[in-house]
Amino acid sequence: MPNGRKHDNPITDIIHWKIPVFSPTADALIAEIVRLGGEKQLESAFNLFSPPPLDHLEPGLRQMRDRMLAEAKERGWEV
Repeated sequence: MPNGRKHDNPITDIIHWKIPVFSPTADALIAEIVRLGGEKQLESAFNLFSPPPLDHLEPGLRQMRDRMLAEAKERGWEV
């Protein structure tokens, strides 16, 4: 079970520890999704402990981020 230490959770590694995990693009998208409040959606959509290949992961992350940005703007968030 993840406990917040380095290398026990990809999201914590990216957000808290600033450790490169997947690729600069994927890591930046994951950080942005989490900032938009989408950590649970991220965890339910992707198994980041055994992720798909980057050519599938990055477009999926980009789509999730774009959807979350649009929803945030619709709710009046300044993003």
